[in-house]
Amino acid sequence: MPPCAWCLKLISMRDLLAGDVRKASMVLLGIVVFVLLTACANIAHLLLSRITERHRELVLRAALGASRSRLVQQLITESTVLTLTAAAAGLAVAYWASRLAASAQPALLAAQEYTILDWRVLGFAVGVAALTGLVFGVIPASLIGRMQLGVDPLRSQPGAHDRGVRRMRAALIAMQAAFTLILVAGSLSMGRSFLKILNVERGFRTDHVVTMSVALSGTPRQREPGPYYQEALARLRAVPGVESAGAVEFLPLATNSFMGLDFELDGSRRPQMGLIVTATPDYLRTMSTELFRGRDFTPAEARGFQPVAIVNEAFARQFGNGIELVGKRMTSLLRKEPVTIVGVTHNVRYFGPTDLGTPQVFLPAGAHPPLNMTFVAKVRGKTEAYLAICRAAIQPVDLKVPVFNVETFDRRLADSLARPRFYTTAVSFFGIFAWLLALLGVYGVASFSIAQRRHEIGVRLAVGASPERLRKMLLRQSLLPVAAGSAIGAAGAIAMGQLVEHLIEGAGPIGMATCVAAAILVSATASAAVWTATRRIAGMDPMRVLRSD
Repeated sequence: MPPCAWCLKLISMRDLLAGDVRKASMVLLGIVVFVLLTACANIAHLLLSRITERHRELVLRAALGASRSRLVQQLITESTVLTLTAAAAGLAVAYWASRLAASAQPALLAAQEYTILDWRVLGFAVGVAALTGLVFGVIPASLIGRMQLGVDPLRSQPGAHDRGVRRMRAALIAMQAAFTLILVAGSLSMGRSFLKILNVERGFRTDHVVTMSVALSGTPRQREPGPYYQEALARLRAVPGVESAGAVEFLPLATNSFMGLDFELDGSRRPQMGLIVTATPDYLRTMSTELFRGRDFTPAEARGFQPVAIVNEAFARQFGNGIELVGKRMTSLLRKEPVTIVGVTHNVRYFGPTDLGTPQVFLPAGAHPPLNMTFVAKVRGKTEAYLAICRAAIQPVDLKVPVFNVETFDRRLADSLARPRFYTTAVSFFGIFAWLLALLGVYGVASFSIAQRRHEIGVRLAVGASPERLRKMLLRQSLLPVAAGSAIGAAGAIAMGQLVEHLIEGAGPIGMATCVAAAILVSATASAAVWTATRRIAGMDPMRVLRSD
């Protein structure tokens, strides 16, 4: 372990209480903004299509004396009313969704309750709705300046400004593709990181293990805790179905603090730090923690008659001897009494999946029994059925000693993974939602493009062009802005990949392979949307199209 891991680090009280959650909340806020912009691009597509369809109406209003500023004001007002109405509906959905999310929100994130009817939430929603209505209402309304408003309104044709419309539509599609790719790449990266956390080798197993904690502080047993632990373990091991049982001062995944001491090995002048883990015999076997070399504590050693210790692989490698430490003696710089190493275990990820192997020294509980310990019992059959049985087994030892945190170890593991699971689910939801919005946007643009270019398509069909060729042409034209947006989105995903680490600790940055996979997904769905939208070209009668025009 690097030396800086043992250095003191000063942090503010604010960061201590809400630092990680605050950073994660800001990342989620940024993701929501991306989804908002993707949805706004769809609204801009809709307003752009309406302006194109209302070309004659706008030309007629201009001919009757309406100024360009008056027309732009009308369009912006319409878009703002549309977004405010949608915001009202969105608040109703958010009120229902907040109730649903509260049930799935882990306790670690539920430090404070907020109501959706809070004035700050309402103000933020109304402000964002008004702002998006103004901004994305101005974009389509800017085409007013390119319209020839002075021409005969009865002869003007919709699509007279198709070049400007196509450029703006292509820019909106590229923006949608960029934001969607960022969110999809982030979802893929977080999903891969979460699966990696689930499948990481922890150095212990959580299945079929019952855990329960006791605290002897403030009870008559605090003067002689050793006999209490011995009697409680004896009663626990006598429970039918219990294969093995032990106790430990600090249970993995349940603590973030240890006491560490510097140890000096015989013949070595370089003291090394090791975290102290006080345990009883059979604890390692109950936790399915394997021994590289040596053996477990004996009952005599557990009662403190012989000073011994078990170290893990990370501690052994600090002395450059690998795992060949069995039989050697070491001395703590605080306690001068030498202890003999009787075993070397695999590394245990005490602090979670990102713990790559913290040096640890296991000492028998009988030498210096702590006042607080956690019992673990490996059982056969359904673990939940043994919770009440195991509690009832040790409770009569002393009714004044509280027995708490009676849980399965699987439940403790699930609680430790609650935060990354919640964030992964949230990001995946937003990624899928943005992907669907982009899919609808591309499909709508393709459908509207066919409607606007109906006369052109009819002429091409009349002179001999095949429907498949026309569909491929429209597909190519539609995918160009998607490809451009995907390239921009890939660069943005790689640049912002470090933010994923604020959601899942230990998650790596978003790599090029993830961006390529996301780009393939976005391009494939966009191609399917365009190909589906252009399907009606095959059924067009060119003569009927030309006669209608």
